[in-house]
Amino acid sequence: MKDKKISDLVLIIGMFLLGVLLIIWADKVTNVFSILLGILAIIYGIMTFISYFRTKDKTFGEMLSFIYGIVILVIGFILVFRVDFLKELISFVVGIYIVLTSLLKLHEILIIQKSSKIKLTSSVVISLLGVILGVLCICGKFLIPDMIVSFIGIILVIYSVMYIINMILLKRK
Repeated sequence: MKDKKISDLVLIIGMFLLGVLLIIWADKVTNVFSILLGILAIIYGIMTFISYFRTKDKTFGEMLSFIYGIVILVIGFILVFRVDFLKELISFVVGIYIVLTSLLKLHEILIIQKSSKIKLTSSVVISLLGVILGVLCICGKFLIPDMIVSFIGIILVIYSVMYIINMILLKRK
């Protein structure tokens, strides 16, 4: 149980630092990350093609691998030449993550509250705020198209601080 709390704390601190970087250098961080990820995908797709054409007896598995290589190659080119795609994808993925972890934390808090008969109102409110922040992050690509990555950074920082406060409040009870 203690290892899980330490790993959660390390993850939250990492999310906090990523949030700060996204607030300060949003365009640079996402552009560089998108291009690097795209280049890796292109290299992987090319390697899949080479492997496919070197094989003499092609099975169904190699054919699926070839199709997979084409998909990865296309994704790589999209990431290199359309970096905004990654920003929208990051917003969606981070939003889903925040909603799910906040709901899981809320469930955990409600179980603790029910079994110990202690009111944990502040923890419940913080978890519900996390759900709201996650939904805003998912909808962020529609609400704030130009400042989406800075918005995600702010949400990550707020979420990280709320998560740490929630851990402290639960530890006291």
